[in-house]
Amino acid sequence: MARILVCEPNSEVRALLAHVVARLGHEPVFAGDGAGAVLPDDADVLLVEPADRRALAAAQALRQRDDELPIVCTSIYPGGPEAHGLRPVAYLVKPFPLGELERVLVEAVGRVSVPA
Repeated sequence: MARILVCEPNSEVRALLAHVVARLGHEPVFAGDGAGAVLPDDADVLLVEPADRRALAAAQALRQRDDELPIVCTSIYPGGPEAHGLRPVAYLVKPFPLGELERVLVEAVGRVSVPA
């Protein structure tokens, strides 16, 4: 089971993404709230909305910590240079089929060694 960090500002979308992650048998985790938000050090995959400045900053910080961290972007906007600088495994523009999200999450988890 992988730990997938979900960085999505909209609570309903965040809940839907977490549901998809859990349905695939993985654990959704979330960053802390507020100015001193803490990012989990043990996330295996990052699922991020790069149009949100806080989420993008979190993704950039995690990319600096781990150059190999698989990142999946799900955004309301087409990818720009900052998002593409994250080198995401996939970039999905909302709305997208949930089956496509499942497919790219399986691919992202496949890039890491996760204990069963």
